[in-house]
Amino acid sequence: MITLEKTPVSESRFSRVKKVPLGVATLLFVSGITSREEAPYDVAKQTEIIFACIGELLAEHGAALSDIVKIGVFLTDMREYDRYNAVRNRIFADVSSPPASTAVEARLGKPAARIEIEATAVVTAST
Repeated sequence: MITLEKTPVSESRFSRVKKVPLGVATLLFVSGITSREEAPYDVAKQTEIIFACIGELLAEHGAALSDIVKIGVFLTDMREYDRYNAVRNRIFADVSSPPASTAVEARLGKPAARIEIEATAVVTAST
């Protein structure tokens, strides 16, 4: 499995996670993540790796995948949506209220990257 230390760092200046405290809760905005070298051209495997990375990033802020309220998905080919969705459904199978989601077809920066995923999570004091 990939770890965050292995994920490429963009030359752009941005935060992997932006934390926004709102009193009783905190919003965590996770920047879009791709996985190309570890599983070139394989949407299902890239999806697994990306969600593992998102989980690691959230854990650093006291959150988990179950705290995600919104997912944005960018696929290079919408015909691969079902492969992404099968992995997503498995990952969120035990979540009573799965996250809202948007999926669009997009052109990504690296040819081997077939998918990019961003997420928003809410962490409350009781989480």
